[in-house]
Amino acid sequence: MHILICNDDGILAPGLRDMADYLAQFYQVTVVAPEVEQSAKSHALTIETPLKIRKFSDDTANPRLMAVTGTPSDCMKLAMSYLLVDDMPDLVISGINHGFNLGSDVLYSGTVSGAMESMFYNIPGLALSVRKYSSRRGEEMLPFIKSFIEQIFVKEAFHGLLNVNFPLEGPCDWDHVEVVSQGFQRYTDIIDARMNRRGDEYFWIGGHLEFDKDDIPTDVERIEHGVITVVALTWKQQNDEDMEIVKKIVDKV
Repeated sequence: MHILICNDDGILAPGLRDMADYLAQFYQVTVVAPEVEQSAKSHALTIETPLKIRKFSDDTANPRLMAVTGTPSDCMKLAMSYLLVDDMPDLVISGINHGFNLGSDVLYSGTVSGAMESMFYNIPGLALSVRKYSSRRGEEMLPFIKSFIEQIFVKEAFHGLLNVNFPLEGPCDWDHVEVVSQGFQRYTDIIDARMNRRGDEYFWIGGHLEFDKDDIPTDVERIEHGVITVVALTWKQQNDEDMEIVKKIVDKV
């Protein structure tokens, strides 16, 4: 099995390097990741500046490591449309991200977008995130991630895209996995306005996470209960219910 790994934290991120090294014990692993952090870049593509590739390993190494001077989507398009056309991956994994990618935040996530690029090549994808990555947490997560890959993508041959989030701490096993709906990730204090010494105003965009409860179990709410949340995603954003409403309106004109 050939696994292609990317992320949005950059080629040197511990979550990516630890996972690549671990999975390379069992699979062929190729890493094509941004040279520097590209968090919250979503599906952004670099079209006005030429991209460069920097090798971090020999071509025969496992894992094979390459960095790209671009976004996660740049990395995946370079990988699957150019670098690996003669050795396409069987699975694309993005992560392990340092920080959640829950609910509506997947619209901004470079991690999820990197994994979602696999859908355009008919390859299954997996986005992995944890509240805060550490080597200790990685040691707890990685054996389960391998089990997840074997059960979902190998044994059952699942061919879609999954977004998986791990809590900060707690067991990493099948008894603590829940397949839930995608929630709405609400923030408070989104704009942090400040003043520099010259009296010029400047801003930071961020905010504080609010883990609101919904009428149905969602990833946003359930992650706070110590479970590993799994949400199936697709690139398609068409709203079929609203399509019917608008169609009726148009038909009346």
